[in-house]
Amino acid sequence: MSMVVRKADEADLLEIKQLVVKAGLQASGIEENLNDFLVVETEEQEMIGTVGLECFGKQGLLRSFVIDSQKWTGQHSVAFLQLALAHAKQKQIETIYLYARQSSELFQQLGFAEVEKAAVPFLLRKAPYYQQVERGETRIFSCSL
Repeated sequence: MSMVVRKADEADLLEIKQLVVKAGLQASGIEENLNDFLVVETEEQEMIGTVGLECFGKQGLLRSFVIDSQKWTGQHSVAFLQLALAHAKQKQIETIYLYARQSSELFQQLGFAEVEKAAVPFLLRKAPYYQQVERGETRIFSCSL
């Protein structure tokens, strides 16, 4: 299966939101951060995945990682997230955080370690996305870039 990863644009907004909501994640804040979202498309230009970045100075939040394809593999996930981390590094992010319902070897493979909620920087805790996911049973992971 051939796939293309590219930066999202305005025309992708609705489809990204649909993917995110279908996965049971929060879609709020996507519009404000659309320039820092990546999408994955099949060769037929069908969007099958997305991941976003929210920047807070030298800290970043990786959010809305969604893949909707039966042909997607763990290797694809690693490669896609590596691209997202490279994008964060280009934006001069030094530490990146992500919120997840459960731990994953995928996160560990990429250098993420679970952290306590109290360790999350103040700016990230005040972000609308954090406010929404923090209410649930969410685990927090961080990685130094």
